[in-house]
Amino acid sequence: MTVYDLINILTTNSSNILNYYILLFVIVLIGLLFSNMIRPKSPILYVYSALIYAIAIPGLLSIILVVYNFFFLRKNLMQLQLVTYYLPIIAMVLLFLIIKKTLPLKEIPGFDKLSGLFIILFITFLITYFIQKAIIGVFFIGSFTQLIAIFLVLLVVLKLGWNKLVK
Repeated sequence: MTVYDLINILTTNSSNILNYYILLFVIVLIGLLFSNMIRPKSPILYVYSALIYAIAIPGLLSIILVVYNFFFLRKNLMQLQLVTYYLPIIAMVLLFLIIKKTLPLKEIPGFDKLSGLFIILFITFLITYFIQKAIIGVFFIGSFTQLIAIFLVLLVVLKLGWNKLVK
């Protein structure tokens, strides 16, 4: 089974994706109702940590798929399946905003590592896209100093993201 086959299975069974996000939405809303009971250092913070990862991992995968389809495969973003590609991203942003109203995200264990992971994935895609597209431009259009400047900027941002992930 390939990733393409898995995406096709998810596209044909989009009700499973909808049910998953409805369940997550209900859990987050229940947490919002009882937000005044949440204390610092409470065990419920670890439930929120698991919930954050249950929201973020599919959202990250969807972001990766959308970026890959747009930049590398040159697909029209209007032709991608809404539930498979865009719902996880929209749900991730919406549910993070609701959780942020419940409690500060800095109090959730592991959230700082997740934001570092976002940065590292972003930099990885920039580097990959740069390698795929811009090497031809450096040899025929741009100068070597432009290549070095871009590399140094990417290196600094990657280092900052890595430090945030490791802390």
